[in-house]
Amino acid sequence: MLTEATAQPGSDGARWLAPGASFAERSIRHDAAYQEPRLRAAGVAPARYGSVSEAGLFGLDCFDSMTQAGLDIDGYVFLAQSYRQTAPVALGEAVRISGHVRHRETMSRGVLIDEIYRFTDARGRVLIETELTGLLADALGAAEPAGQPDAPTLPRRAELGRDGWELLIEKRVTPDDVRVFSQDVGNEIHFDADLAARYGFRAPLAQGIMSAVWLLSALADETGAPPAAFHAELRYLRPVFWDAGASLWVRRDRSGTVMAVESRNEDGKVTA
Repeated sequence: MLTEATAQPGSDGARWLAPGASFAERSIRHDAAYQEPRLRAAGVAPARYGSVSEAGLFGLDCFDSMTQAGLDIDGYVFLAQSYRQTAPVALGEAVRISGHVRHRETMSRGVLIDEIYRFTDARGRVLIETELTGLLADALGAAEPAGQPDAPTLPRRAELGRDGWELLIEKRVTPDDVRVFSQDVGNEIHFDADLAARYGFRAPLAQGIMSAVWLLSALADETGAPPAAFHAELRYLRPVFWDAGASLWVRRDRSGTVMAVESRNEDGKVTA
């Protein structure tokens, strides 16, 4: 439910909450039974994270906050996201999630939404902060090409040449993977082929958070020691369909540290 000071969805004639509106603060916990199947579905070995909660999965709780507020997120398409982790969350540790709408703008193809969420521990320390930017799209119709041509200019990563990229791993996304990963999200564009077609997509989409988890896994080394603190900026450039091949690429600095990560589709085009 919404906090007392916020308006109900649509009360101002809009499809989303007004800027400044807050989502109800609540306690959440990711244990092994929650984390492990979702990591496997995203193509990530759970052992890589050991007793630590994988940061990207907390993006799912952001969407849960949206649906618990009574918002209909069918047709929500990710554009960009940031993660700032100052300290790791232990697997099974209870944290509190709070969030608010930073910006809302009606555009020709729907509503552009920017939201900020914070995850705090029992002492009130902010362990993870994430900002989500997405388009709550209107139905496009199967004959109209999908995309966000009128989306605002977002901060872009530095342009990098195609040389120096290293292939880490390849995988094939399956409908079962998408169902397991996004089972509690509530956006039917990930499950319903007819609905996906209404928005101009040939098949249901793998969730953006699923790509984020795969991308962030490149920051964790093979011994199961993810970074205690990091700041990552993600951009979602192309849809990933639930029956598509994908590859993960990294670019390192001279010391071998991963500085940039890309996921690519079967045509070699960057998806995120």
